Amino acid sequence: MSSTLTNHHPLLCSISTASASAQQHKPLTNFPAKSQRSTFSTVNFLPNHPPPPPSSGPNLVVGRRGLVSIVTLPCLVPLTQIMGCLQAYAAQPSTKEYLLIKEEVRKVLSKGKAAGVLRLVFHDAGTFDMDDKTGGMNGSIVYELERPENSGLKKSIKVLQKAKIQIDAIQPVSWGDMIAVAGAEAIELCGGPSIQVSLGRLDSQGPDPEGKLPEESLNASSLKKCFQRKGFSTQELVALSGAHTLGSKGFGSPTSFDNAYYKILLEKPWANPGGMSSMIGLPSDHALVEDDECLRWIKKYAENENIFFEDFKNAYVKLVNSGVRWNNL
Repeated sequence: MSSTLTNHHPLLCSISTASASAQQHKPLTNFPAKSQRSTFSTVNFLPNHPPPPPSSGPNLVVGRRGLVSIVTLPCLVPLTQIMGCLQAYAAQPSTKEYLLIKEEVRKVLSKGKAAGVLRLVFHDAGTFDMDDKTGGMNGSIVYELERPENSGLKKSIKVLQKAKIQIDAIQPVSWGDMIAVAGAEAIELCGGPSIQVSLGRLDSQGPDPEGKLPEESLNASSLKKCFQRKGFSTQELVALSGAHTLGSKGFGSPTSFDNAYYKILLEKPWANPGGMSSMIGLPSDHALVEDDECLRWIKKYAENENIFFEDFKNAYVKLVNSGVRWNNL
């Protein structure tokens, strides 16, 4: 995606570059230290789901701010059972901290800026690599703004920096949390689904490795393999690609988040010689509709926007949790 979500694949179409200099690894604007931890809670309870009642087994005391204390732990109870109990009661945040981020982001966000902010999410999280356990949603993008594939993103960072200053004055927030929530707000502002994400990401202290983002020239087979290395299925690849509905690549209104991307893919307007229609989409977009497995999902999302919204929402949450190191857990 470009600065208007136009020039790159949703998880970015990276251009192979030489190793960045030490100067390129420094944040380009006067941001707070990257090692700053978010103090927001990472575990909350669903309104209608109170904590589990006491039992003869291990007792878990979970406070309203998500702090977990193991009171008793018989050695025969595996740790996975304990964590499973926590996960069963973990909920999307509805805390005042989460609402504070949303409020401040909405003050600086507009439909015209939404595509660039959403692009930040994909470029930060899209570096995740399951094989070497590097990258992910860790705010490292603030160190990577000079990379060719991140051209234009400095503007979006500056937009969020205005909100982050106000939030940090009340309670520090990591760049990972800030970008994850802002991307969700950008989607909803433009008519897309409401998405809530967990808080508590720890920021990276430097840039992620280069060359981890999908290139815009990849064919469908290579795209699927690339996404598999990041933990995403073909269905999730197609759903996340729908983010290209925002921006100025010709997939409907540049400020409306809808399923126009899939409808236009099926029309293949770029196949018509001459005219502006040949400029619609990226090679990676064109490749999806030529793959039978991808085509099945493209048709489904073109026919039913609600299904697209639900699948995109789930894939987005998975994306912003990619490679995350969580605070307090």
